[in-house]
Amino acid sequence: MAEGMKDIINDLVAEQVYVDGLVNHLSEEQFLKKIPAEIVKTWDIKDEIIHIAFFDYAAKKLMRGTASDLMEISKEADQDDYYRALKYRYMTGEEALNWWREERTQMTATFYDTQPKDRIPWAPGLPMSAKSLVSARLMELWGHSVDICDALGLEPVVEDRIKSTLFLSWRARPNAYRINHIDLPETPIYLELTLPSGKLWTQGDPQAADYIRGSAKEWALVSVRRRNWMDTDLTVVGQEARRYASIVQTFAGEAEEAPPARRLR
Repeated sequence: MAEGMKDIINDLVAEQVYVDGLVNHLSEEQFLKKIPAEIVKTWDIKDEIIHIAFFDYAAKKLMRGTASDLMEISKEADQDDYYRALKYRYMTGEEALNWWREERTQMTATFYDTQPKDRIPWAPGLPMSAKSLVSARLMELWGHSVDICDALGLEPVVEDRIKSTLFLSWRARPNAYRINHIDLPETPIYLELTLPSGKLWTQGDPQAADYIRGSAKEWALVSVRRRNWMDTDLTVVGQEARRYASIVQTFAGEAEEAPPARRLR
């Protein structure tokens, strides 16, 4: 096993098992339930599983060196304007789930054979370390599990392994400003979040006038653009903290709007 990656890989496997448990009993009709989320308009649960499976497949190919970049692989999916992988939509829900099981197993096995600092050509112009890619796959899987829970009328589940998503929300802050065409200011920000275990997860300067405090779950939901921070109980103080909370984005690509706020504050 690659040194320094054991814990995060274990977290990824645990999340895979959890999401598999969400969908393995669904009927074909339930796999076609629509996702009530602004970020994935027109998607259903089957689209979510196909999407996860395809990018696990992409991660495997990039780590193994059988593809040069993510854009090359993405063409295989024949995505529509809503980023649905049209090439694979012929699958039944059960077939999509079995495909994901196969791809995630191969991807995870490849992670075990990869060194933490190996550079993987993930997003165009933004290669990441293998360790960061594990975190990114865990973050994306959790984000899509939120969509599935929303479709099924369930409350999203969060464990302490959400730390990977929290880390990416902080690490990707410069990119969030860049894709929103905003200069990254020098204003210090402090992030203090309470994990499900009750432990604190913090980043930044504790003395900063601008800060965000509250539930790790709520900040994670905001960071994957599934909730608007104004609809949470997060304490967000300072103009720059408010802006950060408005544009935070853990995943690569163009800037995505947060869901419309149901309340303003």
